[in-house]
Amino acid sequence: MTNPITNFEFAPMPHIHFGWGIRHQLIKTLAKQRHTSVVLITGKTIAHPGEFGDELYQKLKLTGLVKHFIISGEPSPDIVDEVVQQCDSDTDIVLGLGGGSVLDAAKAIAGLIPSQTSVMDYLEGVGAGKPFHVETCPFIAIPTTAGTGSETTKNAVLSRIGEFKKSFRDNKLLAKEAWLDPELLTTCPKEVLYSTGMDAFTQLLESYTTLKPNPMTDALAWKGMILFKGAFEDINSSDKKRQQNGYSNLMLAASLSGTTLANAGLGAVHGLAGPIGAFFEAPHGIVCARLLAPITQENILSLQKDTSEHAKLTLKKYQQVSQLFNSELNDEALLPGLVKTLQQYAQQYTPQGLAEFGLTQENISVVIKNCRSGSMLGNSVTLSDHQLRQSIENSL
Repeated sequence: MTNPITNFEFAPMPHIHFGWGIRHQLIKTLAKQRHTSVVLITGKTIAHPGEFGDELYQKLKLTGLVKHFIISGEPSPDIVDEVVQQCDSDTDIVLGLGGGSVLDAAKAIAGLIPSQTSVMDYLEGVGAGKPFHVETCPFIAIPTTAGTGSETTKNAVLSRIGEFKKSFRDNKLLAKEAWLDPELLTTCPKEVLYSTGMDAFTQLLESYTTLKPNPMTDALAWKGMILFKGAFEDINSSDKKRQQNGYSNLMLAASLSGTTLANAGLGAVHGLAGPIGAFFEAPHGIVCARLLAPITQENILSLQKDTSEHAKLTLKKYQQVSQLFNSELNDEALLPGLVKTLQQYAQQYTPQGLAEFGLTQENISVVIKNCRSGSMLGNSVTLSDHQLRQSIENSL
């Protein structure tokens, strides 16, 4: 007899278009719709002449007014408000083309253009706490990295370095459509591809082992981890078909991770990554990759001391993930084997320690002090300040 299924909800999803080279179909679709007022948000690189961002911009100009804004680095509330003020309130549609930061910015901008209100009215924890009862602009997401899964989530993460990193979150912010073209990943620098890919895998593993999973998130997270396994190796292969397969698997795994985190939450890795990103200029993917092994180890150690059914189930899930990556291990070796696998991924694909971004044993306290809300609340077990501090020190 299986355990009864507890009540759960599943958030809405964008209309997803997936396929190698499908971005060209997007251009044809937009041309037929003939939008007269468009806002295009891109990263810097993708907007260069000859890149898809420039091609998209030139095509859109043929049918109407296009305002193009470039987002560099993690977006702040000030940048979002500044762009919103330069946009017409009757804008037809907002397109976001870029990595997670670009999509988060575009998502927030689309949400605020019609009302011309400030994102600080709604930002969780640090905003005015106003209800988001305003009209929004349709938003289309086109990711160029495989990491945050922002294209399938309802939240936009905004930050002010030294102060906060918080979410603007509402179902109305969800993308109307997400166009997933794995071929766009081929222009992504390998170090960015690795760090963002490790963020996606962290989201899959955390949402699989969180406090509140459900059958749908479990199924999607498990599929996402299957897709992730071997993707980096395929991408680095000399075989063109393997490369294409690797990029495709990584792109879909990342989008699935956005869906699972939106519905099951995350855990202690992201609980720490939030304040680390707020107080240090550390790339989010690298932070997640370096913390994943030590946090997983602390989770396992604490769960082994817990006799609850939830603890037993979560340990079994960790064993299943380990078996996925280490089919040759016996049952007793699976849990330490998982930690070892995560350590190997971090060492091979994100070799930078967090000390490179200014973290030291002496300044960790500000992170510990500000990590107990948000994602930390979804962790499978409550970790002590000592365990969290030790995990960060092991990531330096």
